[in-house]
Amino acid sequence: MFENFFSLNWDNTFKEKKSRKIKITNKVVNKKLECLVNINDRELYWKTAKLRLISEVRVIDSDPVNVRKVLHKKSFIVDSWVEKVIIDISNYKNFSYRWNKININLFVELVVDDAIFFDTKITSKIQESLFIKPKVLSPWKSIIDPKDNFNLIDNLKAVPFDAMILVFWLSIVWVVVIIINTFLWAHDQFVSDAQTYFYSHYNSKWESSSPLFDSLAWSWALWAWIWFMIKTQLRRYMTFVFKQKKFLWDRIKKYKLRNIVSWKSRVDLKDVELRVVACNMEKGQYVRWSGSHRRTITFSEPVRAISLYKEKIDFIPRNTDISDYLKWEVSFERMYKVLYPEQMLSSTHGLSIHFEIQLILKKFIDQELIWDWKFFKYDYFLKW
Repeated sequence: MFENFFSLNWDNTFKEKKSRKIKITNKVVNKKLECLVNINDRELYWKTAKLRLISEVRVIDSDPVNVRKVLHKKSFIVDSWVEKVIIDISNYKNFSYRWNKININLFVELVVDDAIFFDTKITSKIQESLFIKPKVLSPWKSIIDPKDNFNLIDNLKAVPFDAMILVFWLSIVWVVVIIINTFLWAHDQFVSDAQTYFYSHYNSKWESSSPLFDSLAWSWALWAWIWFMIKTQLRRYMTFVFKQKKFLWDRIKKYKLRNIVSWKSRVDLKDVELRVVACNMEKGQYVRWSGSHRRTITFSEPVRAISLYKEKIDFIPRNTDISDYLKWEVSFERMYKVLYPEQMLSSTHGLSIHFEIQLILKKFIDQELIWDWKFFKYDYFLKW
């Protein structure tokens, strides 16, 4: 299938490995990848050669963690000047991709077993560029992660008592963590590296690094986790759920929102804005710090964000189901047209789809529901 789905934007950092002994060219014909191997050195005759079709996620970072996956491999004996290897690719759903935090490369690698230590190895990018997606100019920040303006006191009054207590204790934990982290920084900043408790004076490449910046990074990470827990409690002023959790959204059909979501609030809601948004999510890892403090950091970066639906509701009384107020329909055609389909090479590396329904409120913390990307049909992304 993937001969119809290649991005024109190849990763410029991907360098093909070449050799004077051997040359490889490839093309896609009728859902088959044809690799033509030209032998320029007679010494390679009767050697075992291994050809692999590889997809690779390259993280754009100074200290990246890259992942590659062998999609297909084939071994053969070199017995002529020209070898033709054909791979059936009709069942593969891989493509090249280049954007912000990651690049996905699709290429062929050929290794000839002709030496004890250093075998002859070459790589060749698959050159077909038959399909690209429309450009997206919308800033993802305002669509996927809009600024949350709310009144903390009013929000605390609206949630159950146990949620209010949890928010209080989480706030205390945060203060304690800040005090401990500040002590660790103050100590490690002014002693030799051998005497530090937690923050090293060197990064993952053994370059000079300040404990202050590492301390700030850890403080931010811990605060992000605690703030996530606090937001979970603050959202308990209402229930907001999907009516169906397993459903394949059609490309053309329109759906009534009242059949998709449901909510009931403990308090009256004013100036409510309902949004349906989607984006691609770049996923990968990179390394920070060094020695015993070396850490692998996993990230998810939204890109190509679009808004599918937006509706404002002036007033909704408490304990009222939203179904009585949602009269409009939403279509997923633009999402299938603009976004790339999912391509995850591992649980931490690749490209996924992020779809969520948001409730934007002025007085209370915003609500969001995230749909599982596995329930979007792959083939729909290829037709537009």
